[in-house]
Amino acid sequence: MTNPTSDIFQNSTELKLDKLSFCPTNAKGLQEWLAGVSILQLGTSSKSLFNALVEISELKCQEMLRFDLIQILHPTLESILTSLEKHFANQGLITTDRNDQIIELAMLLRSHFAKIYIDIAKRCHQQLSQQKFSIFSFGHKKSLQTARIASIYYALQQLSLLLYQQQMLYTAPMPGQWLVAHQLIEYAVENNFYQSNLNQLLGTQHQISTIAQAYSQLILLDIFNTNQIRPAEIQGLFLCSFDWAKLVQILQKETTLSRYIIDTEKDHPPVFNTNQAGHYKPDLFISTQSLLDHLVEMQTKNGQYLSKNEKLFLTPALHFHIHNLLSNNSERRHERYEYSAQINICFSLSVAHFYLSKGKTFNETLDLEANYNLHNESSFTNSMENNMQATLSNAKAIDREAKQIHSAEVLDISVNGYRIKWTGETPVQLKTGEFILVQENAQSQWRGGVIRWIKQSTEKSLEIGLEVLTQDMFPCAAHVRTDRNTHNYQPALLTQTSQLDQITTTLILPGSNLFREKQTIHLRLGKEELKVYLTKAQLITQSFIRFEYELLNDQQESTVKDFINHQVNEIKNNDLWEALK
Repeated sequence: MTNPTSDIFQNSTELKLDKLSFCPTNAKGLQEWLAGVSILQLGTSSKSLFNALVEISELKCQEMLRFDLIQILHPTLESILTSLEKHFANQGLITTDRNDQIIELAMLLRSHFAKIYIDIAKRCHQQLSQQKFSIFSFGHKKSLQTARIASIYYALQQLSLLLYQQQMLYTAPMPGQWLVAHQLIEYAVENNFYQSNLNQLLGTQHQISTIAQAYSQLILLDIFNTNQIRPAEIQGLFLCSFDWAKLVQILQKETTLSRYIIDTEKDHPPVFNTNQAGHYKPDLFISTQSLLDHLVEMQTKNGQYLSKNEKLFLTPALHFHIHNLLSNNSERRHERYEYSAQINICFSLSVAHFYLSKGKTFNETLDLEANYNLHNESSFTNSMENNMQATLSNAKAIDREAKQIHSAEVLDISVNGYRIKWTGETPVQLKTGEFILVQENAQSQWRGGVIRWIKQSTEKSLEIGLEVLTQDMFPCAAHVRTDRNTHNYQPALLTQTSQLDQITTTLILPGSNLFREKQTIHLRLGKEELKVYLTKAQLITQSFIRFEYELLNDQQESTVKDFINHQVNEIKNNDLWEALK
């Protein structure tokens, strides 16, 4: 970002223009000029609109006129910004120079768009607070009050869109961005219009109808986007936040349900309500209990209360992510320690299966011919064809690029993870929630984990948080029987973790819609197949699900133990031969 933008929210815009240079300084003149701007020529039109935005913000005029002028530009500006954002929404995390310029232009436009409404709100508030209005100037006072309410609403709307833009790019908010949002809600709370219905006041049809809801949407975007979700999920959450903003309560006094707190004097988003340092003095308290109740109810009522956006975007992974945030202690539990090293990393469950199977393809690991003698000749042929088709369609050959093992620099470590620095091109599989294998050197054992979060760091680099889930994992396969002759096999991992001398066995399965809680599936361990019941999902991401499970036949426990022992012995023997080379 350029320097002038870094302090955009700190300083009030200087009013230095007597008139607009590109059209007459009135609403009719601006409308006629705007009719001649072609939004098809994105570069030219965005430059013209940006200049118009700057000039309107610097114009010496009544704030009501400034508000009317920016409202005329508003739909076209929004349309241009939507076009610009499409250029970088689905790009890699480390972008090209041309994309960097498009991103910078979009950020500049969005931040100046927000700033003009912020300035109008502040000046109106100042005039209403400091001026004495006579009985004859009642109409002027009323106009100022309306302009203040409307400009605070639109400023918060633009600040939400700016934060959404930053989250799609995994970048941090600008200095002063949160502080100005807190100031705006304070104006509204102090003067008791934060619950006023904007649609009734302005004759509009906004889905979010009050300043309180606009501020709640901003809060939800911050609470949910902990750099732990992918752009598609960030978009889904943003669209769902229009429904959910109504379920958030903003209070001036603490209650037992005040999950988050805000110090409006600080340039900082909401924090989890726990013992804060003495200098943090909360004056707004946020309750998200109604939203949590709504999410729980969704699960029990089989989705009959889902809105259109919830039906489209609320995937099991996203529901798990939000429910987790709203019901658990969201504070960091483990301290980080400085640590300098290089680690090897590869991405995806199918690639992990390949390396843990000593380079065998998924088809080779299934060893399916062992079951064919159970059928007569015709059903054998059909079964063989069905098996091959199902297997090939669901476990395509892994290409060379996907199998690549990458090296990354470790910045620090914690009890169960790493913070790494990534420079250069990003592979397509580098996404939050992706299953990974990590090892500290070529001789050490692979460990299974997940990409927890991603943040843009210095020029052309990312910071990535990795959580290690397990060290003992064994490749296997799983399928849901759809009919007698079709086996829709999927790569899976059987994992073991030990805590306080207690060994827990879980299953890691692909994060498709095939597998869910309270479902019976077939688990293939080598040549053996057994039925298991998936009890509880410990972790759901966009890439995989980690399940607790129970065997339907307890007597097959020995089959599982034999399979694990056989795998462990193979690993030990391989290590021994490697050492003897």
